[in-house]
Amino acid sequence: MGSATTLYYVLLFIVIVLQRFPKDNISTSRPLKSVCDHDSHVLCPECFPSPPKCDEFEQLFMLHEGSLFNQINAVLNAHTTRIGAFRGSEYLAVLKHLNRDKTMKKLLEQFCDSYPQPRKGKCTWTRHGSTEEATHFIQQSILDATRIEGCIFCATSSSGQTLQRFLALFKPTDSALWNLLAVRTNVEPLLLKLFATHGTSLYVPKLLATVGFSIVESYEGQTLEHYYEHPLAIRMMIASKLIKAAFAFTEGIHGFRFYLTDINPDNVVVKVENDSRNVLVSIVDLDNVIILDSLANTFSTDDGENHVHGKIECNGCFAYVQEDVCRYRNSDLNLFATCQLLLENLNGNYAAGLLHNDHSKDLDPSMAHPNDAPLILHNLLEECVHCQPPNCRNRSLILHDMLAIIDQTIAQS
Repeated sequence: MGSATTLYYVLLFIVIVLQRFPKDNISTSRPLKSVCDHDSHVLCPECFPSPPKCDEFEQLFMLHEGSLFNQINAVLNAHTTRIGAFRGSEYLAVLKHLNRDKTMKKLLEQFCDSYPQPRKGKCTWTRHGSTEEATHFIQQSILDATRIEGCIFCATSSSGQTLQRFLALFKPTDSALWNLLAVRTNVEPLLLKLFATHGTSLYVPKLLATVGFSIVESYEGQTLEHYYEHPLAIRMMIASKLIKAAFAFTEGIHGFRFYLTDINPDNVVVKVENDSRNVLVSIVDLDNVIILDSLANTFSTDDGENHVHGKIECNGCFAYVQEDVCRYRNSDLNLFATCQLLLENLNGNYAAGLLHNDHSKDLDPSMAHPNDAPLILHNLLEECVHCQPPNCRNRSLILHDMLAIIDQTIAQS
């Protein structure tokens, strides 16, 4: 084991030792079963009319025994994202828990503070034999206009109706309380369910199983940063898929558009197959998203207007104005974010974007060959990222131009 890796695990062990152990009374012998039991008996018994089969969890998802990081987390923190195998297959899968950072537990405590419990010391979602007050409380938390993280619903003035229309897309037999808690804490499993019913791929993993508040989804490859030094042809194929994903999320389904507010190299995964002739791209970690109801009649702008995002300087982060996005029936936020991901990192470093072409920014365009695809793509990306509204060419046209250049270049390679 290399010295850097050894140091990493030593530091990890020290941090774990110094931290207090979780207070969830989770057994370390069968951590997945224990988490499932905690979900269904403590966090929200009302969410599970049919109790989940927690005894079978360890057979449903088997941790990768070769991963020391997985082993440490399995013993000391059962609420993290981990890699393993699904139903004994040789293919990898990813396990996630919706109660990350104990968000759900904190929400329950807030509810109990707001609605005194009939039984002193007993905190549950049920009061006087009903979960109606809990449902209202969670809905109000979802629609809190001051909240900027997680799942946000637009148009703002009709967000309550938009939330109800979104929830109505799921099966009537689903637990309404479970769905609400998922929307509030991590909407990803609901989005994966929704996208699976749609004919056109929306570039996301497959939802394989749900046990308690844990979900298992397909493993779709390595993060984008692993491909930054691959040949340009492969990076172009990845870029093409990312551009198509941006269009697909923006077009949306059932009148809902999905604006991804945390597109970064860690949230894009890639598989390169068939001797580099086939590239698959998926967007993961869909917990930070604006869901815009384009069918709503309460937008504050004219129907023909679209929101055009202007670059906001933000060192090491992606900045946008949530209120501006929610004022319009459509936005080019996904298109801008994709351009930025392809051109640069969040600190404006051209050498750190997927389609980096280090020499191009110092090259006089008048001296470049007209068929220099990397330079042309670089210039289009600069236009896409750095134009200032309202003086921006339609970003969808810019990205369609890029797709044409990429297709032509790949066909000739």
